[in-house]
Amino acid sequence: MKKKLLFVVAGLAIAPFFRAQNVSVFNDVPFYSMYHYLGEGETMPAEAYSQIPAGAIRLHAYEQDIISRKLTDSEIASIGSNVKMNIVLTAACDNYDRLAGVNLVLVPKGATTYTYNQSDIKRIEIGRFITPFMNKNISPTQVPYSFQVDNISNILHDTALSATYDFWIEFRADGYSAAANTQVAGCANRTDVFRGNLEFVTSGAVTPSQNFFLPLSYRQNLNNYNATDVPGQTTRLVTFTLEQPVPNAILHLSTSNHGSNSGGEEYVKRVHNVYLDDQLVSQYMPGGKNCEDYRQYNTQGNGIYGTTAKTLRGWISWNNWCPGDVIPNREINLGNLSAGTHTIKIDVPTAVFTGQQGYFPISMYIQNQKNGDVVCAAPYDFKITNQVNTTVDLAWKEAGNSNQWQTLWGRRNIFTAAGQETYRDIENEPKDSRSDLNVNWIYETYVKSKCSNDQSSVWYGPLYSAQIKLGTEDIATKKTEVYPNPVKDFINISTTSKVNKVSVYNVDGKILLEDNSTRINLSKFSAGVYLMKIDFADGKSQTQKVIKQ
Repeated sequence: MKKKLLFVVAGLAIAPFFRAQNVSVFNDVPFYSMYHYLGEGETMPAEAYSQIPAGAIRLHAYEQDIISRKLTDSEIASIGSNVKMNIVLTAACDNYDRLAGVNLVLVPKGATTYTYNQSDIKRIEIGRFITPFMNKNISPTQVPYSFQVDNISNILHDTALSATYDFWIEFRADGYSAAANTQVAGCANRTDVFRGNLEFVTSGAVTPSQNFFLPLSYRQNLNNYNATDVPGQTTRLVTFTLEQPVPNAILHLSTSNHGSNSGGEEYVKRVHNVYLDDQLVSQYMPGGKNCEDYRQYNTQGNGIYGTTAKTLRGWISWNNWCPGDVIPNREINLGNLSAGTHTIKIDVPTAVFTGQQGYFPISMYIQNQKNGDVVCAAPYDFKITNQVNTTVDLAWKEAGNSNQWQTLWGRRNIFTAAGQETYRDIENEPKDSRSDLNVNWIYETYVKSKCSNDQSSVWYGPLYSAQIKLGTEDIATKKTEVYPNPVKDFINISTTSKVNKVSVYNVDGKILLEDNSTRINLSKFSAGVYLMKIDFADGKSQTQKVIKQ
């Protein structure tokens, strides 16, 4: 939804004189099913209120259970410049993966309560995470999450903000108990889904500084069918106006891909592009982690883990996040923003949303402070620059300062030894090439950056080759374009050479269509990825990937 946002605060963060300490915000608080206690006259159990801190409120509604309380003046004064937020979630009667998180809310000064959609509050998401498939009867029954959130110190100590607002912390876990009622012993007829702890571990003196803070959106869903700013596309536009220039602006962004139906967006990797005033400022692909690291917390057999371990590619080829892990708080450097109107655009051009199901909840705000998390930035703009015969050349761009990378090659969808996984260490130039590839295979490739202190980025990929064929012409030397891509009905072939035949294959190599035209009708094809092989009259051929919407 295109918005013009005018709430902007630039104040001075003042150093407190109290010694830093840990702040326990919530201790063993209960969460309840987001699909219960919604009807007229229905009330939540007494424990829903008696087991939360004095003065805390509960915001319970459809697909939402939030516990919130105001930070006291002494708690705020004790928060230093280094802030780590630690969360521990304990299993109760929800055995599925759910979306959860923590928000910082600015509430009008002196208020003792507020409503979720109250117009005069300001909310930002400071941590998002996924609950694991947990069985409360199987150890471990707790899962920890941590976020570095140094930047909230400047907000909490901002004198302009604190003169108008109190600062509240919302702890949110949206669970559902229906499956556990029959699948987990001791959960019959229960609606409590999780219990949770939340604390800030803080140190360091706060240095007085000029703080700029602009909330943009909180969990606003994005898709291409009923939650988009460009009909038919997965595009979010947010426009804001600055009265004064803002140096060193940082966009704080949290996104996650959801849609668990067959072919849903949870199971397909998508490139996400972020633009400032139509200039690309960031490109990322969610996921890229080995979810085996979180298997220990997924103790319920109904989950995605199964009974046997998966290989690295068995996870990163499709998974956008791991149950039991955090969703990263992304930081995007916007540079020095001039006074005037600006637009942030988030675009996911290949998202399909099969069956018009799924969504990407988008949270973002701008501040001139970083969160302090030390991250090895993943590469981007990963592409095949040339494919000829058994040779494939890869190239990518470095998002940070690394000059070392690692690539991973393997046969598409074959995650056993037969897939011939190959790791290659790369230095100095962001490119790789192999000329020993197997004929008739389709390869999937990945790349990651290797930073200092033995840190590595997440893996970026997969990137798929065309099927390896002898006699395939160098893509860079024949000027051929297929458009539009993604396509809804007809796709056109523009080339300097005469086309003899066009063949369309699915990703498993099965031929689906043959034609000799340069305008191909794909309207009856299901949404997904296809390979289009173009045979030219000179005996050469070329294969390109096509996205069908």
